[in-house]
Parts: sequence; C-alpha cells; structure tokens
Amino acid sequence: MLTLAADERAALQFEDVASALDAGLPLSALGGDAGRGEATLAALLQQRGVRLSPTEHQVLQASWQAGRAGATMRSCAAARRQRAEFQRQLWAGLRYPLTLLAVTTLASLTTMRVVGHAWFFLLAASLLAACLAVPLWIRHALRTGNDLVTRLPRIGGLVLQFAELPYLETLQSLYASGVPLAAAHRSAMATVNLHGLRQRLAIADHVVQEGRPLADGLMQAVALHAETRTLLATGERTGTLEEALGRALTRRREVTSRGITDLARHTGHTIYVVAAGIAAWIVVQFWGGYYAAMRL
Repeated sequence: MLTLAADERAALQFEDVASALDAGLPLSALGGDAGRGEATLAALLQQRGVRLSPTEHQVLQASWQAGRAGATMRSCAAARRQRAEFQRQLWAGLRYPLTLLAVTTLASLTTMRVVGHAWFFLLAASLLAACLAVPLWIRHALRTGNDLVTRLPRIGGLVLQFAELPYLETLQSLYASGVPLAAAHRSAMATVNLHGLRQRLAIADHVVQEGRPLADGLMQAVALHAETRTLLATGERTGTLEEALGRALTRRREVTSRGITDLARHTGHTIYVVAAGIAAWIVVQFWGGYYAAMRL
C-alpha cells in the first residue's frame, strides 16, 4: 500500500511538471536547473520526492534531448497509475478474505483451551503466512530474474506478460524520443529481469543490431507474447512502428490488468472458503463442547 501511494504521488508530479512545461513556464519557476543538461528532468522530479526507476531515468534523458519532455512525462504518469491500479486490484480482491483468515487464526488461538485441536490454529496460521509469503516471493523472483516463478500454474503466464511491460515501455518511449531502434532495443532489453525472457530478447537484439527488422528478431527468438509480435510486425511493414509499440503496450497492460483482477478474485474466493470452513468448525466445536458440559 505504501508503494501504491508513492506511485500515485509520482504520477501527480509527472503530470504537474508536464503541464507547467506545456504552458511555457521556465524551469527555474519549477525549481529546476537547465544547466544540468539531460539530467535536468530527473533532478527536478527527485527534488519533488519522486523515486525514479532506471527506465524512467533513460526515458527522461532521451526526451529532454528530443524536446518531448511533456509527452514523455505524461506517459510516465500513465505507467505509474497503471502500476498503482495493479496493486489496488490485488488488494481489493484479497483484503476481506485475508482479514477473515487473520480473525480465524485469532479465534483458533483464543478458543484452543476450550475447543482443543491446536492443529486448527496451526492450519489457519499457516494459510495466513502462505498468503502473505507467496506474493512477496513472486515480487522477489521478478526482481532477481528467477524463472521458477513462470512455471507456476495460472501465475506463470501472467508473470511473463507482466515482465514484458518495462521492455515495451522503455522501447516505445525511447524510440518515440528519437533514439535509433538498435540503441533503444538494447536499453529496453536491459530492463527485463527474468533470465529466460532476457535470453530470448538477446537473440532478437543480435538480429536488430545487424540492421534487420525487429519483428524478424522477435519471431526468431520466440520472444514476447504472440499478439505483441503480430502488432509490431504489422507496424514495421506499414512504417508505423512507434504507434504499434504504443498499441502493443496498451494491449499488454489491459490484458495483464484483467489477469491480475481475475487471479485476485479466484484467490480471494479460495481463501474465503477455507477461512469460513475453519471458522464454522470452531463454532461447531465450541458449542458442541459447551452443551456437552451443560449436560454434565
């Protein structure tokens, strides 16, 4: 939740600076220093408390050189809001069942002396710990490039699509800022952490560095989602690669967002059923023991 708030604050700062520049205000009026060259925008946003990613650093530098600062910062704001929305959807799907599971764990602990069966408490506590540990492990795997996470049922395909997003964001932003495709692709490839995906993109990068079409490299390496490869191939053939990159990025964001929402909903239902079952069993055991004691 802290990260969600930070992303939303960053999006507001990106849009505020973009609006001021589009209105013609000088950098000095915003607290910036044009003498810092290509690092001007990054320094200004960091002064405002925005923690920039390596990708955002690269994109802001390229946009400053190309004179596209406003458009690029609005794109960065949209990406930050999308990231915040991902987290909000996950939290919305999981907060109630997680709360129920936590209360069930507490109820198991407090009624153990009356009801007995300490394994109920251990089960509930284990489920709660697992529900908290699995998302943290997935996040760590994405950051460290552990491909094991891509083999998980249901989650693996979603993780692969999620891993494409920084690549597409960087490639689209750099290419739109006037950076040659070969240089933009190499920088975009560096934003991918998953080892398997990065290796496939390295094959595609070798093709791009030879001056051949990006679509050929992606097809040869079987890299990225099939929809992405199709969109980029069409864009290159028609000379609209920049627009195709934007459409591919939008499509992957939307599909990934729906996938996360669906996964959160199903996970929430599963947790709810398990927690409700444990709670119902505790109630039955408690009142069963109470009436048995009354008969004595």
